[in-house]
Amino acid sequence: MAIRNSVKVGQIVLIPAKVKAGMFPTERYFYWEIAPGNNISGYVVGDQVQNDRVRAVIVNLTRDNAVLALPGELTRNNLVRVPIAFAREHAER
Repeated sequence: MAIRNSVKVGQIVLIPAKVKAGMFPTERYFYWEIAPGNNISGYVVGDQVQNDRVRAVIVNLTRDNAVLALPGELTRNNLVRVPIAFAREHAER
């Protein structure tokens, strides 16, 4: 399957998010609307953000989905399941 093979476990995915200053100078607050009504937000260390994109790591792949591990303190579990096409489109090159 060509699409699955284009990403791999351990690869970085850059999540497009709304990013603001955090409570401390070294952290950033981010908000990511995965789908309407399904969002995630939290605080990450500044070096985990690149141009309003939060770095995540692919930790598992299935036929149709990638499981991403997001860094930092979040409003829910740090693991997020996304379509494989999303991971492929936002994978760090």
